[in-house]
Amino acid sequence: MYSVTGTVVEKTHCTEKLRKEAGCFVLLTNVEKQGEQGYTAKQILKAYKDQHGIERNFGFLKDPVIVNSIFLKKPERIEVLGLVLLLSLLVWRLIEREMRQYIQSTGNDLPGWKNRRTTKPTSFMLMTKFAGIIVLVSGTTRTLNRPMTKQQKQYLFALGIRNDAFVNPQTE
Repeated sequence: MYSVTGTVVEKTHCTEKLRKEAGCFVLLTNVEKQGEQGYTAKQILKAYKDQHGIERNFGFLKDPVIVNSIFLKKPERIEVLGLVLLLSLLVWRLIEREMRQYIQSTGNDLPGWKNRRTTKPTSFMLMTKFAGIIVLVSGTTRTLNRPMTKQQKQYLFALGIRNDAFVNPQTE
């Protein structure tokens, strides 16, 4: 019978950075810290945690790859990043709302996961359908790297977007 014995020694200079990263929680807000309408960081975090929709949509921000790569010192830059993220979420949600209103008003469904039809399409679902689309530009000519699929055309129709919008982006 054999046995191995050893001693575990923590290299604090290596683990300290990882501890700080693990303890980091990014929370963007424009709520006052002091005054009549002021809130503590703890109160803001509690209110945030009670909003499950935000959690679902901004969950990517908790990814250490994303959070640890964002390093902004100036408060105005943090505020701008927050605004960009909120506007992005607004567009994301408007796309979803438009698709679902189309389904409600027409009774039609849209392509979902694994070639199944769905009456609750998500913006993520739509984005995965268009992930391979590349617009090739040569001079004033625009073409797609490959023809659009029937599913892609269905999504564009549900959003009220012309099939040629990528290659002919004129405003009407």
